[in-house]
Amino acid sequence: MSDELRQSFGFDPDELNAFTADFLTVLSRTQEEMSDLAGSGRSADGQVTVSFSEQRGVHDLKIGPRAMRLGAEVLAETIMEAITTARTDLRAKATALVTTALGDTSSLDDTVTTLSTAAEDALARSLHNTTNLTNHLP
Repeated sequence: MSDELRQSFGFDPDELNAFTADFLTVLSRTQEEMSDLAGSGRSADGQVTVSFSEQRGVHDLKIGPRAMRLGAEVLAETIMEAITTARTDLRAKATALVTTALGDTSSLDDTVTTLSTAAEDALARSLHNTTNLTNHLP
């Protein structure tokens, strides 16, 4: 792209296109990896272990023989404790995956706003330049 167009737009559309394509590729790969994530949880006494994923929910639930003697109410609490731990583990893994793939996303809103503003400014300049050109036509 010519320097004149880059100057007119205020950014390089080819670079923006390449950045967007790369970002979408990373995002797609991250989404695929996210679907495979599972968190693991264990009760404090180690008698109940569980896996949790968004795709499958609670799975791979294992209840040790001593846990079976706890009584229904305590066993239910023990299972819920393991599930809560597994869900927390899944959230931590998902956060780590996104941070690794996309970096610190805390400034993502600012980045999108900056790019949007640059694109709007470029469009306004282009419209202004077009209007000026057409005003000078015979």
